Amino acid sequence: MDELKEYIQKVSDAANETLERILPPETHYPASIHTLMRYSSFAGGKRVRPCLVMAAYEACGGEFGDEKAMKTAAAIEMLHTFSLIHDDLPCMDDDDFRRGKPTAHKAFNEALAVLGGDALCILAFEVLASIGRVDIITEIAVALGTNGMIGGQVVDIESEGKTVDKATVEYIHNNKTTALIRASVKIGAMLANAPTQTIEKLTSYGNNVGLAFQVIDDILDEESTSETLGKNVGRDKDKGKATFPAIVGMAESKRYAQELIENAWKDIAFLGDKGAVLKDLAEYIRVRIS
Repeated sequence: MDELKEYIQKVSDAANETLERILPPETHYPASIHTLMRYSSFAGGKRVRPCLVMAAYEACGGEFGDEKAMKTAAAIEMLHTFSLIHDDLPCMDDDDFRRGKPTAHKAFNEALAVLGGDALCILAFEVLASIGRVDIITEIAVALGTNGMIGGQVVDIESEGKTVDKATVEYIHNNKTTALIRASVKIGAMLANAPTQTIEKLTSYGNNVGLAFQVIDDILDEESTSETLGKNVGRDKDKGKATFPAIVGMAESKRYAQELIENAWKDIAFLGDKGAVLKDLAEYIRVRIS
């Protein structure tokens, strides 16, 4: 895991450097929204999605540090940050802390948080447009839309306090969380112009890893602490959220998460040593509940 930690740090440093160049400076008028965009973008986090973009890109023959790949990874992180800002709003999950710091609407105000999230989303697509790959822009747009993240968020909200089945929980997780993770892996392969079969295998890997990530998040919300996660815990149960532990129990949730990670490993077995970082990233996600 030491090598993986070094890789995560390398991607994080490169992504931060790219974000530093892309994001408007805090002094740029109107300063308030640019300050919020930077506050949320540099609030911490492991840059898992940029890591998945770069690991898939390199596994398919791309070179680390390529400007188009780094811009794509940075855009993905901006989109993830936009989703977190909006997810934390009082009208959504109403969270006070994210990554150990006050959420955007708490550090600034609700209206600015809405606009700051919007601004990050729009800027991300401006950056993606500069790369000149309509196929990649389309892939990400679908992952964010009503057949992706937004659709999952809608059903998540509408399911609060209700008795739902496993299929509904899987729909929420497959769209609200998995869609962007799956897209991160897939576009990394697309950027490297990988063969169709390779892209399909990596897409399946992204789907398994993404769903495992959210199942594990559900588990941690019940078993971990606010200090460890950097955000409020126990909120899912308090709000009657549709989660895997609520539907199938804790033991089955942990078994399912392990199964998903093992399936992800099988998806990338054909890569051999080229898939080592992707394999380690899947394990990195799994060990949070070991």
